[in-house]
Amino acid sequence: MFNFINAWYRRYFTDPQASLLVILLAFGLIIFLIMGKMLAPLLAALVIAYLLEGAVYKLQMKDITRFASVNIVYLLFLVFMAYILFGLMPLLYRQVSQFFQEVPEMIRNIQELLLRLPEQYPDLISEEYVWELNSNIRDSFSELGQSVLSFSLASMPAVITILVYLILVPLMIFFFLKDKKIVIEWLARFLPKERQLVDEVWVEMDAQIGNYVRGKFNE
Repeated sequence: MFNFINAWYRRYFTDPQASLLVILLAFGLIIFLIMGKMLAPLLAALVIAYLLEGAVYKLQMKDITRFASVNIVYLLFLVFMAYILFGLMPLLYRQVSQFFQEVPEMIRNIQELLLRLPEQYPDLISEEYVWELNSNIRDSFSELGQSVLSFSLASMPAVITILVYLILVPLMIFFFLKDKKIVIEWLARFLPKERQLVDEVWVEMDAQIGNYVRGKFNE
């Protein structure tokens, strides 16, 4: 067992570049586990900027400057986000509001149906049982209404957080796209000059992620 571990260590960790790759992955994982919630807007902006970078690159291949490509892609992204926020969300809100407005009528219909059951099936269902059942239904919906109200009040901090994210994340996305070269050069300052393996792994990951995203869009 010891010989196997020793051979495995010599195979993978005697190479400085392999050790660097493992250290970077471990460091990234630790940062994510410790500060994941705090870095959520930054991570979301990085992921979205990375996905949008593919569209920027395609526009650049058509002899459009990077500055213009970034602005075009970012504008389309804002239009898409505005459609979701001001198009789909109000529709969902109206549907939910309409449902809660119809709940009292639904309860009355159910109660009327239950009240007719003793007349139709007197040997099976008694009036006392129906009245008790109606009372339980009213109590259940009353508790549901109180729970919804309590949830609405308790979710206010979360709503404020989401509003902040809706402003902060798009701004970070724009600067990640606009200043991509500056960001990469700044990050590269913290890495050793001999990092061929890290670069190769990143190129392979970039290709695989790009293929996956394109496949999902084609589906």
